[in-house]
Amino acid sequence: MDPARHAGNVALVTGAGSGIGRAVAHRLAGEGAIVAVLDIDRAAAQGTVESLGGRDHVALVADVAKSAEIDAAFDAVNDALARVDVVVCNAAVNRTPDDGRDKKDERLRRGEHPDHVVDMTDEGWARMLEVNLYGAFYCCRAALRSMNERNRGSIVCVSSIAAQSGTGPVHYTAAKAGVIGLVRSLALEVASRGIRINAVCPGSIDTPMMRSVPAELMDGLVARIPLHRVGAPDDIAAAIAYLASDDASYITGAVVPVNGGLFIG
Repeated sequence: MDPARHAGNVALVTGAGSGIGRAVAHRLAGEGAIVAVLDIDRAAAQGTVESLGGRDHVALVADVAKSAEIDAAFDAVNDALARVDVVVCNAAVNRTPDDGRDKKDERLRRGEHPDHVVDMTDEGWARMLEVNLYGAFYCCRAALRSMNERNRGSIVCVSSIAAQSGTGPVHYTAAKAGVIGLVRSLALEVASRGIRINAVCPGSIDTPMMRSVPAELMDGLVARIPLHRVGAPDDIAAAIAYLASDDASYITGAVVPVNGGLFIG
């Protein structure tokens, strides 16, 4: 870790109340950034700020699926800290109400075909895209409204190995694949302004989201990972901190896998 690599930068991290987002907040703060910690859970956001040790770090509360709340959060950061240099679009869910996941899991436990999509409601499908894809778009749009004025900035969006391999619930995989398309298109749009946008695709990472996976499925998954371990949130944070920094000044539109070799393609 370079304690000065992000010195002077203001960074906003979504979903930073726990898991990968919290690890990213710590990494960026450890490298000198002032961090705006955004989460849907107020106590979690404040807890991350407190764990960063004070300074000028701020906690923000917003549902990334609601564009007005995201716009208000960015306005608050710009008012309090004058700008946003780095944005990490990390907030995500891997299941939603009425998405048919419970029935799928029960079928798998009985050794039957999963038949997930047939039980997925419109609401379950829509909420997944609203959080994981629309949320990334809303954050990128709000970030660019600020960054375009200064012709500089860096955005990193968290996608997933599921978007590359297809091995995930269909609504989650579709949303995360959409994030990759969003990153590639926006990277071309804003490159002439000196703004870079990249994506990371985590594999199996030890987070609260991953801990919801049944133990018997996790055992089989770890056995297939070439590096023979589940990743840590810090593994993702290190990649994000690099991509967001000037050390990666010639990288934009990239999709970086961080998956222990589970998928190479």
